[in-house]
Amino acid sequence: MASQQTLRDEFDAIEFSIGDVIIEVTTGNVGFLKKRERRVDIEMDDMYFWEVHWSDESLVPVFETFSQFRTLEEEYLKISIIIGIIVWQSINQKELS
Repeated sequence: MASQQTLRDEFDAIEFSIGDVIIEVTTGNVGFLKKRERRVDIEMDDMYFWEVHWSDESLVPVFETFSQFRTLEEEYLKISIIIGIIVWQSINQKELS
């Protein structure tokens, strides 16, 4: 099991860019990050969300982990990558170690 510091390091190493590819593993649906949006929450301060364009929109409602998501909160997306729910390919060739 990874240490808390290792998980934090992995979390911090993920830097998304417009055009990055994500794959939802339960359906194999491929998504492309289209737009990053900042929202202000009274308790959480700044939160960031990514608009995703999925290759097969008909699969979006059946995602086991993200039912009906076309916008994903950035921290949730990072955690999903670390635990293996989402596979991520950066257009900048960044990888998790």
